[in-house]
Amino acid sequence: MKNLILSLTAISSLIACSPKTATIYGERALPQPVQAQAPKYAPIPPDKIQWITVDGGQGDLDFNPQVDILFVIDNSDSMKDAEANLTRNINSFASSLKKNKMIDYHIGVTSVWDSTPRYVNNKNNIYGVGELRSVKTSSGQTKPERFVTRADADDLASTLNIGVAAYADGGPEIEEMFSPIDGALQKNGRGAPNEGFFRDNAQLVTVILSDADDSTASITPEQLAQELIDFKKGNADKVSAYAALVKASDPDRDKDWGLRVHPKYHPECFDGKKYNGKCPNGFGPDRIINFILAANAAHGTPEQIRATNLMSLIQKDFGHDLAKIGNDIAVKTMAKTIALPQRPRKDDSGQWMIRVHYGNQSIPQSQKGGWMYNADTNSIEISGDVPYQYQEGSQFAVDMVPVNLNIGGQ
Repeated sequence: MKNLILSLTAISSLIACSPKTATIYGERALPQPVQAQAPKYAPIPPDKIQWITVDGGQGDLDFNPQVDILFVIDNSDSMKDAEANLTRNINSFASSLKKNKMIDYHIGVTSVWDSTPRYVNNKNNIYGVGELRSVKTSSGQTKPERFVTRADADDLASTLNIGVAAYADGGPEIEEMFSPIDGALQKNGRGAPNEGFFRDNAQLVTVILSDADDSTASITPEQLAQELIDFKKGNADKVSAYAALVKASDPDRDKDWGLRVHPKYHPECFDGKKYNGKCPNGFGPDRIINFILAANAAHGTPEQIRATNLMSLIQKDFGHDLAKIGNDIAVKTMAKTIALPQRPRKDDSGQWMIRVHYGNQSIPQSQKGGWMYNADTNSIEISGDVPYQYQEGSQFAVDMVPVNLNIGGQ
């Protein structure tokens, strides 16, 4: 018996050490890796290279960049100075869009909402939740249109100047910003107050201006961000949100009452009427900030989003930041992707054999101010900061040399 055990042990050792049996697993041979063969270019003599042009009849070559911008403006008592600041500086925002003749924009404005019966039942409130305000001329005349287009760009500042509604006259006290955005989306159908404002292929931008935080009970910041993305059929790249707000560290005099360290709104900060020192950092518009972060998650990190999509409502250079927002919207609106019908070839120096034109203007190959080729999607990605010379009716054209592969290639 002892000899039998020794024999089996010796056989096991031989099997374990045998290279031929190294791939045996439970009497089944593991598959050996196959060396992939990289495809090779078929040689083409220089005089035989043929360029093809991808143009005409393709929707992705049409160039009609559209953007729908919805302003939600707080018109409560405490916003009088801030709204005057907006009115003085709004042309700084509009200039980035107006100077670019390619952008087809719709700009509408709605006010905050207050769901309390005192506000809802007030006859002075002629606009429902999320309804766009009528366009106003610089002379104060009201137009039947509900949003500003390039044709009436001079009416933008006066349209955004919606004034304030005093509390004594039924104005808002518990400000909601999310419910007006939700309401604006819901009132976009045929015959609805906002008919024609939102377009399927347009960038969707929301801009909130308030010294308060949102008080919508039925919608979380994340839900509202997802609603906007769903409205654009799941394309998060077509959604952007900005806000001009107060900060938690701003003085109480610049904030709405709901953000002040006040016994009526924040009793946890007081023992009776005496401040107890439990609220040293103040209060800020956390819900709105969370919405901005969620709505722009596809465009950068939280730090990047805070730097580009949030601004101070009370700062002196408010117009400068408005101009930056207008420029940021213009760049995102102008960015374009063109799918290629075939894969392009590289020349002997390793450069893609691709040429991109807009009308008779050549666009350089460059990540900034030009185009780049995305091999994963086989498409041309044109940045939004190309310095175009506007040519009415012009289209893009892509010239390329397609790849020819030997048999067995891809």
